Amino acid sequence: MFRKSTKIAFQSVAISLLLSSLLLSGTGGAFAGSNEELPSPPPNTQQGQLLQTREVDVTGDGKPDHVALVGTKLDNSSPYFNKLFIIVTGPSQTQVVIPLEGGYNPQMVFCDFTGDQIPEIYVSAETGGSGGLSTYSIYSLNNNVPTAFPLPDPLRVKATFKNNYVVKLKIEATRKSVKIDLKDRKDDYDKFGVYNNGKLVKPIIVNVNGFGALQPVDIDQNGICELKGIQRITGIANADTIGYVTSEWKWMDGKWMLQKSSITKTLQHPKMR
Repeated sequence: MFRKSTKIAFQSVAISLLLSSLLLSGTGGAFAGSNEELPSPPPNTQQGQLLQTREVDVTGDGKPDHVALVGTKLDNSSPYFNKLFIIVTGPSQTQVVIPLEGGYNPQMVFCDFTGDQIPEIYVSAETGGSGGLSTYSIYSLNNNVPTAFPLPDPLRVKATFKNNYVVKLKIEATRKSVKIDLKDRKDDYDKFGVYNNGKLVKPIIVNVNGFGALQPVDIDQNGICELKGIQRITGIANADTIGYVTSEWKWMDGKWMLQKSSITKTLQHPKMR
């Protein structure tokens, strides 16, 4: 126990020194724990904060690495992190630093997407915009070499308005379509001139947002993670949610392959945006 505590303390000091170096160089640094404050940087520099840490083998050498998610703030009273960093410290104290985009409520998850039994590092952070979007990053550290995974492209949906307050939505990738009844917002659609007593007058352009959620999920329960995506579809205004596009993606042959997709008017999981 004493040995483990000493090791963790040494890693914290090493990361603190690295963070100070990043801050002084103007790069802006950060690192992970449980909202633990790091030593205060010099005046007029960014504020660094530990957000999460995990002991997990991400390099494939059979030994646990110390993986930290760190954030820097321009304003320490704000919940927004203007920059994020993954800092991986190996058993020999070698360090790899991966800079990421900033955001709100950053989270780090470990998941094996490739099936090689070495987990990748997944980080999400909310953008804070009205669309409820987030940024996502996936990195492999196999053999201590950081490699970024591309993300799947959001699905495209074609909308066709029909008489009697109905919109037909078709997923372009699969050509599957569904009709959604909009009678529950009849007054709004009449007011905006889209319909007049059920007759289509002026169809509007439907907006399909990017991924409001793109989460690692082990759908098959086989130890290999997939990505589950959710996109919101809006009509006459951003607050006018027509439905949601859900998708499931599997990493195959070096790219994300769409496994399943659907459009629903409501979500079964209310937490999803």
